[in-house]
Formats: sequence, structure tokens, C-alpha cells
Amino acid sequence: MLAPYPGVRGPVPKHTPILVDALNALGCDVVLEPWSRRHDHESIGEKLLNRAQDIPRIRRLLKAGHFDLMVVRTSHELQSLLANLPLLAATRGLVPNAVVQFHGGRSDLLVAPGHRAFKAASAALFALSDGVLLLSSEEARESQRFWPRGRFRVVANPFLPPAADGPVERRTATGPVSLLFVARLIKEKGIFETLAAFASVAEQRECTLVIVGDGPDAAEVASRVNELGLDGKVTLTGFLSGQPLLDAYRAADAFVFPSYREGFPTAITEALYAGLPIVTTRTRGMADHLAEGQNALFVAPRDSGALTTALERILDDAGLRARMSEANRAKVADFAPEAVAGQYLEALTQIIAATKNGTPATSLITE
Repeated sequence: MLAPYPGVRGPVPKHTPILVDALNALGCDVVLEPWSRRHDHESIGEKLLNRAQDIPRIRRLLKAGHFDLMVVRTSHELQSLLANLPLLAATRGLVPNAVVQFHGGRSDLLVAPGHRAFKAASAALFALSDGVLLLSSEEARESQRFWPRGRFRVVANPFLPPAADGPVERRTATGPVSLLFVARLIKEKGIFETLAAFASVAEQRECTLVIVGDGPDAAEVASRVNELGLDGKVTLTGFLSGQPLLDAYRAADAFVFPSYREGFPTAITEALYAGLPIVTTRTRGMADHLAEGQNALFVAPRDSGALTTALERILDDAGLRARMSEANRAKVADFAPEAVAGQYLEALTQIIAATKNGTPATSLITE
């Protein structure tokens, strides 16, 4: 199993060891090997040099071992595709089955006009792969529509509760209701719609917003907070992990995440574990796993008006927050490592069997 180097930010390095341990507990023999990014600020020269070193190392490993399968955990974006294509081409004859797992990306571009380079790279990668794992049925349908002979399966990411002090306990309900946003600070995560909606609801209500994360749009986010006159109501923490991140979830009353597109982000699973009611978009993995009014209130992407209405409902209805909190604490069990590993192993087993027996590709999509 290939995944980004430890220490790289993002969900994949965080939950890959959890998945490996769970698969080994089921009787698999999984070797975890680093591949792709070594740190978060690689230059183009470093990328080329590092990949040139990594591919021969992985080839030697495959030649020395007797592996049934190679899984490459990556994202579905042009830059990642261009990195993974040489790897798959260089290793294709050394392992019986090669599977790629996408953790989010732009499968929507496969069925949209244009984007020729992205489509060409995706087609080449699909042709070199025996199967593809995705985090949502929407991505699987888009990919299948683009590449009908592909084998696409939907899986989940495992979630292991932090080994701190047991379940996150909700804070005492005193003072303003606190909203939490956790994501990379780029517009596609819905951060600017979040600020616009919060500015509207904060005019009539005592509430606060905590924004956890950094990214290319961090300076613009800070500027927008100032422009909207929210300096006393919005807290920008920057990137958090470990106990400080857990404390941020513990201190919140609701989670807001109006992303334009996602597979199924770790932040949503963390919010479920924390027992936070969720306001998010009905896209991809959120649509697969969350129920309207039970786990989440859904809004359309880029619609700050609808987001305002949903936040008003969450802020004004303590009973709704309490019911959703209880439901979400129960829901997180669906992502327990042993449950996810079983589904993951089933998906890989079916892909291997389909490759051998020529099973029709469409039969492998899980809705």
C-alpha cells in the first residue's frame, strides 16, 4: 500500500496506518510504503528528483516480494495523475493487480466539457489500473460514465477516536452558540459563503465562529472578517492538530462545512465523533452517509442565502441540536476501523476476482 510520506498534512497520512492495522487484524499482510509528496512545500525540482528515487525503490520492493495487489492512495487531480502514471507504468508487470484509491478530486470534470489534459491523464491511469476505489457513489457514477470498462468501488475512510480521555463531552450550554469550520482555507471549501452567512445571522443573534485551518486564501479570509466587522465574533486559529483540534470540537455547538465538492472529509467524521450537528452540502460522501434533519442540514453549494437559513435553524433550535448530536455520536460507529477494513477488503477481493474472471465493470459500483 502506497501513501504520502508521514508528516505530510492531509487526511491520507493520518488514516492510512489505521487502515493498515485494521486490515492486518483481518489476516491480511499489508506492507505500507511511502510514495509521492515528502513534505508540504516541494519544489518542482524536488518532485522530479523524489519521484525518480521512489519509483526504482518501489520496483525493487515488488520484485523482492510476492504481492497480490498494489494500492496507491492519492487524489484525483492533474498533478497527482501525472505523478502516478509513471509509477503505474513502471510497476504494471511486477504485481498481478494495481488499484488506485482517490481521496477526493475532480471526477466532475470527467463528464464536463473541455478539460482535455485531465481527461487524457485520467483515461491513461484507468487503463493502467485494475480498479479504482472512491469515497462516494457520485464519483463512481461520474468515473463509470467516462470510463465504462473501469471497475469502480465505493469505500470509506476509517476513523479511530483519539486516545485522549474517552468520548468528547459537550461543553456546558452557556454563552453564545459557537459554530466551527475546519478545512483548508480555499474558496472551494465554502469559507466565504460561511463568512457571509455568519455575518447575516450574527446581526440578530449572540453567536461565534471558530475557523480552523490555513491555506492559500488565509489572508483574504482574515481581510473579509475585518470587512464584515466580525473581528470580535470570528476566531482564526490557523492549522490545528491533536489535542488543540480536539479542544476546538469540544468547545463548539455545531459544525459548518459548505464545501463545493468532497469525497468524505475527515473533518465530517471528527464532527460526528464530537456529537456536533452539521450544516453541509448534499454532495458526494455527505449525500451517501448523512441523513437530512438527522445528521445534517443540507444546503446547495455556493448558496450563502440557503446557508444563512440553515444556520438560523441550528442556532435557534436547541432541541434539534441535541437530537442531531445524539444521532451523530451513534453514526460515527459506521467508520470504525474494523468495519471499514471489512468493506475495503471486500472491494479489493471483488476487483481481483473481476480482473481474473472478466466480471462486468458496472456490477462493481456500490450505491
